[in-house]
Order: sequence, then structure tokens, then C-alpha cells
Amino acid sequence: MTTQQSRERWPDFLLIGAPKAGTTALHKVLSNHPGIYTGPSKEPRYFSYPGEKPHYSCPGGEANADKITFRTKDYLDLFGDCPDHSRAGEATTAYLHDPEAPANAFKEIPWARLVAILRHPVDRAYSQWLHLLQEGFETVDDFESAWNLERDRKEKGWRSAWLYRERGFYASQLERWLSYYPREQLLVVFYEDWLNNPLDTLNLVCKHLSVANPDCPKLTRENVSSRQPRWQWLHHHMVGDNTLRKWAQHRLPLWARDAITRSIGKMNLKPGPRIDASLRARLAVTYHDDIDRLEALTGHHLGHWR
Repeated sequence: MTTQQSRERWPDFLLIGAPKAGTTALHKVLSNHPGIYTGPSKEPRYFSYPGEKPHYSCPGGEANADKITFRTKDYLDLFGDCPDHSRAGEATTAYLHDPEAPANAFKEIPWARLVAILRHPVDRAYSQWLHLLQEGFETVDDFESAWNLERDRKEKGWRSAWLYRERGFYASQLERWLSYYPREQLLVVFYEDWLNNPLDTLNLVCKHLSVANPDCPKLTRENVSSRQPRWQWLHHHMVGDNTLRKWAQHRLPLWARDAITRSIGKMNLKPGPRIDASLRARLAVTYHDDIDRLEALTGHHLGHWR
């Protein structure tokens, strides 16, 4: 491979979501695989916004948009150091829901392998709401009320993280991807399997990506929104954009940052509130038709989602 080709390396696979379903943990364990290169950035979102940075009117919208890799050169640079023998890939949970991402991705990487992790749509939405609430971006402290604000927020140009209901229509979103990519290039796994049988699920993903199963992989849970901070100021220092965190990202190796994060998280995070069972069941009715189509698409029985 020439130097020019190395600089123009495109990814071989995409982890397309869903958010709050284990994508971060899967990305992390794949990044430690000797045959995989994931680059320095998670969530570049290039195929959602190639060539143009979006503008959001939601809380924290502009700061979030500033993190998007929208220039082609910058995106290709993410994979420029990928060894010749390795599979390059990235994880962007926005891709699954984004109506433009499938066409944009297929235009540049029609050969790519796709991996989607899906979680019960109401549980996913509740976890997303908890996450935004604990980060200080969501100001509505009642989940159902926030759920019902979706149309108004979408019309105002809020980013998709606030679309609690809409992002749960997985069959519709996967069908959009499959209108471009062959079915054999898409692997769909489920959050419950990733949680309860992580090694088997990881091996399934590795087989799909045509890489060897890893030896003794270190599996962790990431971005667990069901745990809430005891001290909000400490939590913001750990996850927010601030001088201390930027210093650590540039000066400390990943293993040291992970060790610090786990230690502080164990001390600071406590079990968060669970969704009311009757509310969960009532909102799940929204997805019954979509779940039927998802079962037909994946061959996976999802009766426990209804």
C-alpha cells in the first residue's frame, strides 16, 4: 500500500448503533483487538454530515456539532495509521437512525460490514433520557413528559438524541440500510445477548468482520445511564469538556484513564431510578408493528419486548 493510499484509507466496517445499547463497550473491546484499528475517535458522524457541519438549537447543540468530523480529509486521517493487515472501522450510533447515512456510506464504502446492536426501544429511550438528564442537557425531569415533547423539539431543530420515541423504530431504520447494502453485510445483535453472553456475542461480531476471536478480551460496561452520580460536580469533571479531562486525554495512557474512571465511578455512581413497569408496557405498544417486522428481518424472537 502506498503512502497516498494509506492516507486515503476508508473503514472496512461501521458500528451503526443503536445508542445506549452497548455500542461503546463493543467499540472499546474491538479497539483492543490486534487485527482491528478503530482510530482515535468514536462517533465521528461523517456519513451523517459529509462536507458540512450541522447547527443544532438544542442545549449543548453547537458544542456537540463542533465534535463532528465532517471534512473528508479529516475523516480519512482517522484511519491513516491503520496497518495494512488490519480491519479499519468506526462507531457512530447516529448512523442507524439517520436517513442520509446509508446512501452516504454506500457511495464511499459499498464493501463495508455493518453491525447494529439493538435494545428494547423504551428501555433505550429511558436510558437516553437519564443520560441527558444527568449531563444537565435535559431539563424535563419526567420521562413521559419529555417523550411527548419530541415533535416540538424536532421541529425546532434539536439533534436526534432528544428523539426518544423515533429512534426506537429499528426495523424501519435497518430496512433503509438494506435498501443499499446486501443482507449478508449486516449483523444485528441484541443488547440482552451482549449483556448476558458477551463473549459469544463478541465472537459472532469477529466472525462477521473476518477477524480471529480475541484471546482473553477485557469486557467492560460503558456509559451506564442506569447509575446516577452522587456528586454532580465530580461527574461533570469526569465526562464534560474541561481542562483537566483534556490534559488526561493527552498525557495519560488509555489503561490509566480507564483505571481512574472505574475507581471514581465506583465511588460516585449509585443505582438510578427504574422506569415504571406500567409506563414501559404502555409506551411499548408504540412499537408492536415495528417489532413484528424486526422479528421477520432478523429471525430473532422478541416477544419479551412487547
